[in-house]
Amino acid sequence: MFAPVRENIGIAVDGGGVKGAIVAHGLIELEKQLGTSPLINDPRVKVIAGTSTGAVIAASLAIGMTGQEILDLYEQLGKHVFSKGGRFRPFGVTIPLVNRLHLPISVVRFLDKLPLAVGEFFLYMLLPARYSFDPLREVMLRQLAKHPAPNTHPTVRELGQYLNGKPHQPRIVMTAVEVAARQTRFIKSTSTDEFADMKLVEAVLASSCIPTFWDPIPVPTGDGKRFLVDGGVGNFGNPAEVVARELMHPYADQQVDPNNVTLFSFGTGYLHTDAYRKAANPVTKWWALDWATRAPDLFINDALRDASRDVVAQYPGLDFRRFQLTLEKQVKADNFNEIEGLLKTLGLQLRERISLNQHALSGPPGNPFDPEGIQDVNTWATVRASGVAQ
Repeated sequence: MFAPVRENIGIAVDGGGVKGAIVAHGLIELEKQLGTSPLINDPRVKVIAGTSTGAVIAASLAIGMTGQEILDLYEQLGKHVFSKGGRFRPFGVTIPLVNRLHLPISVVRFLDKLPLAVGEFFLYMLLPARYSFDPLREVMLRQLAKHPAPNTHPTVRELGQYLNGKPHQPRIVMTAVEVAARQTRFIKSTSTDEFADMKLVEAVLASSCIPTFWDPIPVPTGDGKRFLVDGGVGNFGNPAEVVARELMHPYADQQVDPNNVTLFSFGTGYLHTDAYRKAANPVTKWWALDWATRAPDLFINDALRDASRDVVAQYPGLDFRRFQLTLEKQVKADNFNEIEGLLKTLGLQLRERISLNQHALSGPPGNPFDPEGIQDVNTWATVRASGVAQ
């Protein structure tokens, strides 16, 4: 059954594009188990962090959306977010009038379906980013109009002031990577830095900006020279450690004892090894373009896994609940056709696991709720010694 939570709750949501819909299902169950909807009003919820699609969810929770409303949002995104092609820039050449044109979305989709990576090649040659952010921006602004917290187009600072007005003063953190600096930036609702006056919508877009999908988002004070892309490009595709630092690090504004913290960490699906082999074809047949597009796969999963391991090792006594599901086939970030199919099935599976407290640390190494393999021998010894496995 659902295990009792502690007096301080953190929520961390991984990146994963459309697979964020899985987590939305999980949030519906979490609301049920905690007895609070929306979650931002639960006095125990102190920090919410998100990367990429996780930032969409974190911001949505912050403005008072429920799990069901977030799930509905993903269904809307499928109809609109990839409905406009990116700006036309053949071979990376700047041509003043031509660069204002957008490649018709029908052409983008046609090329994307061509076999043998032929379409990918032409898309890379014609478009620096295959989609326009305009539709996603419009959808998010419509959500803010329905949930004007604190207004219909707030800055990060204004959102923080609104959250500080709640008795438990919850806060959110979104990750994005600054390209030239090659560093992750943490856009916080408590920020007083250069990101404080960034519009919330732009901050979410920056965290969600998958390279080659969308154009980078400029830093507000960067004079056109500084740009942000998807936080998952860095080491925080799994932002559990971000939540942990905000709550329990010695330098945290209000340090909390790990023994008083429950951290819910939501993955967006782990592709089974055999499924990856099938999707990626034999590595001996990869072309240069294949390596360019798939090389990130080789280190991203390690980063996700190690983020969980680091949290367990650094904060003994923490009630850490990492929920991750196995994917039997690859689901691309823009494959919204799976919303009512595979992703719904996985979402319902996540709901059941939350209700039964079936997470990565709820059993011994190799348990079916730990597809990432967080519990290698050394980590499991640390977990058992610290007493965090429940």
